[in-house]
Amino acid sequence: MRRLTGWLARVAAALVVVGIVALAGISGSLYWNRVEMRADQATRAQLAPLAAAQIPKVFGYDYQTVERSLTDAYTLLTPAYRREFEDRATKDIIPQARERQVVTQANVVGVGVLEAQRNSGSVMVYMNRTITDKSKQPAYDGSRLRVDYEKVDGKWLINYITPI
Repeated sequence: MRRLTGWLARVAAALVVVGIVALAGISGSLYWNRVEMRADQATRAQLAPLAAAQIPKVFGYDYQTVERSLTDAYTLLTPAYRREFEDRATKDIIPQARERQVVTQANVVGVGVLEAQRNSGSVMVYMNRTITDKSKQPAYDGSRLRVDYEKVDGKWLINYITPI
């Protein structure tokens, strides 16, 4: 009889421990889901207006100040994308802008969040551009861009821009 009650006491204690561990796991999971959901909502709220402000800085320039404009735009990009963008700007964008005397004005007409996570997100940007060169005949261009963001050291930076 004593053995039976001792064994039952150990089984009951084990069940209590398992129940406490399971309850702690469930509570932790619910808490973490809430934290992630709030972070996703914060990302959604931040990225749309950020993209609306930043994209014109990346795509708008005057041939007389194109280097300064693009240098300012580089600070909006992640280090990896900055190298790629800077290489393209040096080889293509700046020489063509100077040669053709290009002035580009970019206006964002719409932004929608595609994905939002704690440290990354993607937005769809609808942009209209007016491009004028030495012929003084403006050309109008409408574009859709997928802009991927990454949070680096607490700051949202553009990780990649993909025309769609």
